[in-house]
Amino acid sequence: MIKHREIFFTRYERFWHWSQALLITCLIVTGFHVTGLLDWLDYEQAARWHRTLAFSLIWLWIFTIFWHLITGEWRQYIPTMEKMIEVIHYYSRGIFNPNLSHPFKKTRRLKHNPLQRVAYLVLNALISPVLWISGLLFVYYKEWPKMGIPSEWLSVVAGIHVSMAYAMICFFILHFYMAFVSDPPMALIRTMITGYLEVDDVELDLDREYKLLVVEDDPLFAMLIKEWFDGDADGKEDKMLPKKITVSLVENLQQALEILPRISFDWILLDLSLPDSDGLNTFRAVKSKAADTPILMMTDRENEEMQSRGIHEGAQDFLIKHNLSRRMLARAFRFALERHWFFQRR
Repeated sequence: MIKHREIFFTRYERFWHWSQALLITCLIVTGFHVTGLLDWLDYEQAARWHRTLAFSLIWLWIFTIFWHLITGEWRQYIPTMEKMIEVIHYYSRGIFNPNLSHPFKKTRRLKHNPLQRVAYLVLNALISPVLWISGLLFVYYKEWPKMGIPSEWLSVVAGIHVSMAYAMICFFILHFYMAFVSDPPMALIRTMITGYLEVDDVELDLDREYKLLVVEDDPLFAMLIKEWFDGDADGKEDKMLPKKITVSLVENLQQALEILPRISFDWILLDLSLPDSDGLNTFRAVKSKAADTPILMMTDRENEEMQSRGIHEGAQDFLIKHNLSRRMLARAFRFALERHWFFQRR
């Protein structure tokens, strides 16, 4: 696979990452002194540094949250179940197999795999807020009577703060470890320093198996699609397609929504008129479960308004059933996949 260097992380992302790493490391060290696990510094000095570092980190977070909202990068942290099973299997077993590659391909629009998104959600929505709130309560302990907080709660607040601090340490250690499991080991560290990542060129790996999901309630038409593409290539008109395509058929939207979290597909061929759903609502429901999969919509008739709206909402193509041929659909599959990969990299 040919690779090329591509800018992946902006200057601010790199500044935020390394500044946060430095502040958290110093907070861990001073926190160990405050709790008595280390004694390089006296208590007052450690506590003073701990407060200063904590306020610095809070201000960094406030500015970073504002940056994420302005740039739209907050979308990188929305949890998804797509390819979750494959990623879990890779990290639990496949990571020790040099012949297996990571099932998730990073792009500028999708920088974090499903497990990372869940981990960052826990960090950003639970660990960090609880740490800051409990820490601020410590700093302003003398103001508790004015706020109506009983002083007896001090031990509870202390326990919560220390527990979240250890959770942060666990996350920090795991994050540090995962930074070195790339191939080569220093690739991710180098990327976060320079901003550049070695990414695969957009091209089809014709030797691997591809999976196509056909969502179609007409059994004859569905079987025709399966006959056209399922199995090994027969050598005719197949230079633009993989050597093997596995076709899965479902008859309605409910079945599609049930299978998508369990199996990762390379294409989805979607009839918009199904027994349990009709129109663009069908596309939107499938898109919500397969945001990283090219979707080609099909209908029995021309509808320019629906076609335009569907393309604007992320569909790769809009096909009319009675116009389809094997060659036309093969071209649509190939170009949909390449367009999808191209726009992911932007």
